[in-house]
Amino acid sequence: MGYKWVVFDVDGVLIDVRESYDIATKLTAEFFLGILGRREVVCLDHVRKFRLKGSFGDDFKVSEALVILALAGDLGRIESLPDGVTIGEIRDEYGIGLETEDVERVFNTFYLGEQFDGMAFPSRGLWRKEKPIVKRGLLRELEKRYKTGVLTGRSKLELKLAEEIIGYRFKRAITRELYLKPDPRALWELVGGEYGVYIGDTRNDELLVENYRREYGEFDFIMVGRDVSNVNQAIEEILALNKTAAGSDVLSENSLSERG
Repeated sequence: MGYKWVVFDVDGVLIDVRESYDIATKLTAEFFLGILGRREVVCLDHVRKFRLKGSFGDDFKVSEALVILALAGDLGRIESLPDGVTIGEIRDEYGIGLETEDVERVFNTFYLGEQFDGMAFPSRGLWRKEKPIVKRGLLRELEKRYKTGVLTGRSKLELKLAEEIIGYRFKRAITRELYLKPDPRALWELVGGEYGVYIGDTRNDELLVENYRREYGEFDFIMVGRDVSNVNQAIEEILALNKTAAGSDVLSENSLSERG
């Protein structure tokens, strides 16, 4: 059975967000800690480790989780938390939580800036610092052979900004207005049960595919940073295997599926 779909996460896969989402998460956490009387610096390493480990779906929840652990003096505990930990579990354990709308407003002010109607304070928007990782030419080559799409925790607006940075528009996309990862319905909504591969970079991305397999059937997963060094390597390998697949456009099921 060959791939019909190649589906991408956006942040950390197609787009370098180290100077945007990572810093917006850090600044949002520090903003609320300041309001709560704690002058604490949240390291970017904490942000990245938490995002990789947890099952949060978006950086609003990562920001809140960082605030909760910082208030408890437990930021050093991040690595020992169970894989796939959720914001609900963290709230329950510590008995602390923030108003979701407040977190979203502050985060969006830092990240979107003037693109966000409800700004909490003046901000140009950290999204302007994002840089493309993926090569446009590889995406164009890939779409000649497969159905392609994105499944992301971004909003429609945030995806539009990412597409402007990449210089490429995806015809098919699932954003957080519909579902949040790791809800497997998000992937089903996109691919409709057809076989393919999801390229992500976090444990939450992997949980999405694991949940999909339990509910709907086989789908492969490639993790950037573990299985490949970057998304371009993943695309190049898929294209190379496609070209050598016995004179057809079918990618062998066994060629990459063992990764996921």
